[in-house]
Amino acid sequence: MQETATNAFVAGVLVGKPIFRAPGIVVHEGLDREDRDVAVIVLQAVTTDGQKVNFENIPRYAEASGIEIIKEEPYVLLATPAPKGIFHDLPWSSWRLDERLRHFREVANIVARFHATEVPVGTLSPKYIAVDDELRPFMLGPRIAPRSGPYVAPETASERVLETRSDIYSLGRLLYFVVAGEEPPREARDIPKLEELGSHPAGVVRIIRKATCRDPDARYQFVDELLADLSQYREHLSVGMEHPEVEDRNTGQLSVVPDAPAEPQPKAAPETEAPKTPKPSKRKSSIFVADPMRKQRLLRGVGLAVAFAGLLFLADEYLGNSSGLRAISPDDVGDLSSFIVEASLSESTPPVLFGQVEESWELLSEERRREEAGTVFSTAEKRWGARDGFLHRGDAVVAQHWEDKIIVYGGLHGEERK
Repeated sequence: MQETATNAFVAGVLVGKPIFRAPGIVVHEGLDREDRDVAVIVLQAVTTDGQKVNFENIPRYAEASGIEIIKEEPYVLLATPAPKGIFHDLPWSSWRLDERLRHFREVANIVARFHATEVPVGTLSPKYIAVDDELRPFMLGPRIAPRSGPYVAPETASERVLETRSDIYSLGRLLYFVVAGEEPPREARDIPKLEELGSHPAGVVRIIRKATCRDPDARYQFVDELLADLSQYREHLSVGMEHPEVEDRNTGQLSVVPDAPAEPQPKAAPETEAPKTPKPSKRKSSIFVADPMRKQRLLRGVGLAVAFAGLLFLADEYLGNSSGLRAISPDDVGDLSSFIVEASLSESTPPVLFGQVEESWELLSEERRREEAGTVFSTAEKRWGARDGFLHRGDAVVAQHWEDKIIVYGGLHGEERK
């Protein structure tokens, strides 16, 4: 069977764009007759016997993979959840370290389910791990990715030996990618130095080092051991493995990149003693923002929001009359939504919420955007009495709550989705 064309019908399902290809298979997003998003997994026409076995393994190990097979045919599998992208393309640079580690743990937990039945997964390349519309990772089965590249254990690459400890090595290399945001380099040492990761928390670096030793006996022996260390990576002296030639540089909790603290605001120049001509007094907006949300960006964003909503006042007048904005603490921002990176409330009564969403917002389905916006505005009203609000991505409004009506927009002021 040849690879399906985009927007063709296969097994009664409307097949959309391909999400990724693996040896012997191609994976599309699709829409079935019940309007459910599904994964369409097609066996390619030219494949080796081994690749065909991999295709057949998908329904065999569906439960461990975290998928449900809806329909099975000789050359096509329909499954849920539907792939909306791949692990490799998630917006790693915009996420805090703990958010990146949370996604890694979800992959590691899938691997642990396979190991519970003594089945090794094989290469854990981020290009062969799918994500659903909520950006949660899932797999399509064991040994989907090729046995080559930077994520393959040395014993698998050289001797074709594949065991559960080989998966530990591959997990360690995947953790390198999650932390550094780039492919791990070729490693020939028995115990990797990882000096290039010195700006990241020492505990995480030590965990990667122990997971990626060349000797399988020197690695973590079980996924649970790796995850136990990862849960306490802040106590760097008690986790992972040190290297006799490498000093632990970052013994704190934050990565220098991309989790560096915001640069301090420049101080105003001191007033001179020379007399000045009096100017008409004008009350200034008292704006205090602890996070990188700056007044200029807020003014532009609020200006776009109020203009687009058709309100009859200017942004900077609004801020002045409402006594400015106060920043919401990072912990409270996290309670609003994992997709909001920073937020503030106006000092007006009732307050208005202004929040910046991260790039991953664009990867959410229309339904998930509506759910997230509804949850954000509902939480803000319960916590702070904010009946109205705007969510932005950059300077573009992506959602608003005004006069008891929530509107979620497409990309950059696209069509309304009520």
